[in-house]
Amino acid sequence: MARPAFQRGGGPDLPEIQITAVNLRQVMADAKAVSPKLQRELRKSLRSVGDHIIADQRALLSAPLPGNAVKTGQRIRLVGGKGGKKQYLRAVNTYKAESASRSRSTGMRNRLKSGLKTRVVTGATRSGISIRADKSVGGAMTKTWNKRTFRHPVFGKKTYVTQFGQPYWWDPIKRGQQEARTNALAAIDKALEQIGSTGL
Repeated sequence: MARPAFQRGGGPDLPEIQITAVNLRQVMADAKAVSPKLQRELRKSLRSVGDHIIADQRALLSAPLPGNAVKTGQRIRLVGGKGGKKQYLRAVNTYKAESASRSRSTGMRNRLKSGLKTRVVTGATRSGISIRADKSVGGAMTKTWNKRTFRHPVFGKKTYVTQFGQPYWWDPIKRGQQEARTNALAAIDKALEQIGSTGL
């Protein structure tokens, strides 16, 4: 049976945020040749470079729950214009928040927080550090909850309501990606110094 639209999330998963480093795979291999401990320490340092971003995202997910979104009207918005396409006017809905009584919780936001991770990849075809929202942990709402508004069924009923989400992904990324990149390069430079001191 096909999942409802609010669970499908309207498209692909949230994109991974890549922090690329020159020949990270080779650096990791050289660190292991010097000492497996050095390689473990470098990998541990790289896995922590996005901690401040993830902490910021989790803080947004820990904020008070948003309410139902009640339509108040429409406004005209200029959209398009990317990739050489012409811009056009489009009517979009406007909403106000209305408190929603919730008698039960699914622990959904805790799963979303648990799914936020920094991953170090040193494969033959792909190498780098990525900050990602793991859908296998966060579930179907990983992307949907990041939307400004979405529609979902009321518990135990066929009635659908519009609800505000909690956009948690992009703002922390924008604020913290330069610091994450700086931290990653600093960890790599430190490892390279130790590797160079051995004459490798």
